[in-house]
Amino acid sequence: MKICFIDKTEFSYSFKDINNEILRGAETIVINLSQALCKLGHQIVVFNNCKEEYISNNYSWLNLEKIKNYNYKFDIVISNNNTQLLDLIYCKKKFVISHSLQNIEKYIRKNQFISYLKNRPIYLLLGKYHKSNMSKFFSLFGTRIIKYGIDSSFENVLLNNNINHNLSIFTSRQDRNLEILINVWINKVFKKKKDANLYITPKKENLTRYNIFNRKLSGRKKYIDDIVKSRLMLIPGHKAELYCLAASEASELCVPIITMGIGALSERVIHGETGLISKNEDDFGKNIIELYNNSTLWNQIRQNLIKKRGQNSWDKASKFFLETILKN
Repeated sequence: MKICFIDKTEFSYSFKDINNEILRGAETIVINLSQALCKLGHQIVVFNNCKEEYISNNYSWLNLEKIKNYNYKFDIVISNNNTQLLDLIYCKKKFVISHSLQNIEKYIRKNQFISYLKNRPIYLLLGKYHKSNMSKFFSLFGTRIIKYGIDSSFENVLLNNNINHNLSIFTSRQDRNLEILINVWINKVFKKKKDANLYITPKKENLTRYNIFNRKLSGRKKYIDDIVKSRLMLIPGHKAELYCLAASEASELCVPIITMGIGALSERVIHGETGLISKNEDDFGKNIIELYNNSTLWNQIRQNLIKKRGQNSWDKASKFFLETILKN
């Protein structure tokens, strides 16, 4: 099949930037999914604001400005979170990958309402939480739930026993309830375990007196090294979190997760098997202390994660993606 991806961002990127920290989850999805579909034998063209174009027989990245002059018939066109981009190209099967809980008022304000009715796309959602909280307006022409895969750089990591058993880590964005974690850490964890350390996504406030340290943002390798040496991944979750790649990445690296299950985090963690889901902030603090002190339970969860490694590859996710979008 001939498949087209369309994306428009404020910054320039291409598949060559897969390890660049400027990328968010939405952009890494375009890169990994498009490459995985190409490996399955499909012809892929990605239109976005890339500065350096790449052209081959089966996999190309072209600047979005050239799309109007591109005489090419596609079997499937997929827009990354923007229905207006679908106006730029003709195709009978159109899809939009949604990365947010769409607000109809905001949708209309961004002039996407008319393009939605015109193009009649099927919305591709990221999970049960996403679907249950999405306005039914966006299901007029159908919705499907897709799966994300894990970047191969996480799959290929060799696990070792060089774990800092006093270290926990938070790798989501600051606005994903980092303040809840900090409050729980200071008032419920640090008071009971003075030797515990927490690495967080950098913020200006100095919290080193509570053993809270800003982790260094210096590329994919450093990011992976910080996670794989950690005993715990601590992610409260957030109502705007529709998938949480950070949790999936930690699971692939076999680091137990403790969460409050807010947003999609209840879908990323199986309580007692791949981590612990907390009922409230008090429970969150108790669970953190529990997995610090209870090495038997920590080892059980880690072994469960090791057994599950490799089940979320992009090869598998891309096959599921095609099955999902092509079904009647």
